[in-house]
Parts: sequence; C-alpha cells; structure tokens
Amino acid sequence: MRTEVIVDNRVFLLGLCELYRNAMKPHERGELLACARRVAATLGVPPADVPIEGYYTEDDDLKEYFRLMRALQEVLASRIPKVKALPEFGRLREVTSAPLFGRPVGEDYLLPLGRDPLSQALSDTQPDWSVERLTAAAYAAAERCPDDISLVGLAARIRDPVVLTALRESVVLYAELCALVTGTLPPPEYVWQVDDDLAARASRFIDTFNALFDERLPPPEPKHAAVFAAASRGSVILGRCVRLGGDTAGNQYHWAICRAAELTVHEFWHGDVWTSERYRRALDEHGRPPDL
Repeated sequence: MRTEVIVDNRVFLLGLCELYRNAMKPHERGELLACARRVAATLGVPPADVPIEGYYTEDDDLKEYFRLMRALQEVLASRIPKVKALPEFGRLREVTSAPLFGRPVGEDYLLPLGRDPLSQALSDTQPDWSVERLTAAAYAAAERCPDDISLVGLAARIRDPVVLTALRESVVLYAELCALVTGTLPPPEYVWQVDDDLAARASRFIDTFNALFDERLPPPEPKHAAVFAAASRGSVILGRCVRLGGDTAGNQYHWAICRAAELTVHEFWHGDVWTSERYRRALDEHGRPPDL
C-alpha cells in the first residue's frame, strides 16, 4: 500500500521556503557578496557591527554578506551618484527591489527594503502588537494587495502564524523593520498579589539583609511591584526567531517558533536583538521557550 502524504497549505509553503533558502544562499555567497563588497569598497563603508539574524549565521560568507548589506542599507540616497554606474550596484538594487520581498520602500536610502503584508500590519496596528492581531492584519493587507507575491504575503494568506514566522525569518535581510515610537505603548499595570504572611516574613528578611550589608532592598509593598517584576525577568523551523520591529528606546519586538502542546509562536519584547541561533540555544530539551 502506498503511504498518503498530504501537502496542505502549511506543508507547501514550508517546502517552498526551504527550496528558496537552499537556492538563495549560493547567490548570496557568490555574486551578491561580490556586489556588496564592490559597492561598500567604493563608498568606503565598513561591515555593520550588528547581530547576525536568520540563516546568515551558517558560514563566514553569509555573515559577511549580512553585515555588508546591513551597512549599505543605512547609507543615504545622496551617495547614489558615486555608485550609480556600477553594475554591482544595479544588481543589488534589482534584487532588493524585487517583488519577492514586497513593495520596495525607503527612497531616502541607497537600497530599498520590502514592505510585505506583515510589515504593513505592524504599521497599521501599532502600538497594539500581538500574534493574533498581526496575523489577522497581515491577511487583510495581503487581500488589499492582489498583486503581492512576496514570500511573506503568501504566508499571510493562509493565516498561520507559524508559517508566517518561518517565512519572514527567511527574508529577514530584505524585509522592512517597523519602528514603534516610544511612548505609544501603554505603561504596564502592576497588580500586587503577594500573600500578606509571605510579605511580612520577606520584610524581616529584607530588613536583616539591609542592616547586615548596608543595602537598600525595597520593602515588599505594592508601590514597589514594578521593581520586583523587573528583577524577576531576568527545515527545522523550531527556534526560528525574527525581529519584526522596535521602539526608539531600543526595545525589540520578536516572534519565535517554540513548542507547547504543538508548534506555536512566542512573541516577546527584549532590549537585545534575538537571532534564531540565540533563541535555539535558549529552548529547553522539549522545545519550550525561554523565560524572557
């Protein structure tokens, strides 16, 4: 008897994503790296000192390409005349403007980024970002743009956040990152639910510690809830982690694939950029997410 294998939307898109990654990497290690080197050398731009995101951690050539492209993406459009005649610059513009990554935006810069339906959703829904809301908004954005053929746009159309995360991580170097303006996020509300007896005993511990070491640990009272809360935080697609946006205070918004009862998406803010490599190291042996 033949074994029946169902290729549904998820299987198809994850397969397409893997085929894209495997086909794209030789171009990035080869012709595109050579293009980036030539353009960066002509402009006198050194590689960016940034975390390596996505699959670009796999080898030195991909790492170099990632850092050079991140540096070139920060160069202002006013410097285009210096490289306009270079065929290498034309090739980079052709690739970064391709509909594979969404609608090219960023006319003020040397190279465009792709505004795909998830980028559009991040812009449309800020500051209220959540997996559920962004998945729905990305689907709506894809529906409003029938000409969108981006990899992320395809994922948006099936409304599957796991696929959406996996495919966005594959185009992390070319996708637009959404900037969230500091101050638009509502401040958290801290609810003190510490048992009275526990707080009383902890108060004695704190008083003793402070006296013994001349320290100033705060007393266990509701007005110090934020202090204690802050102190407490201290194709394998499992572990793929993608940074989707950030605020002007330096906090970064991420989605990552982890495992609960099944694969799910873990959304989180963090002061650092979390890469897939870092997130995978932080997963436990069952694929459960780290406590961020």
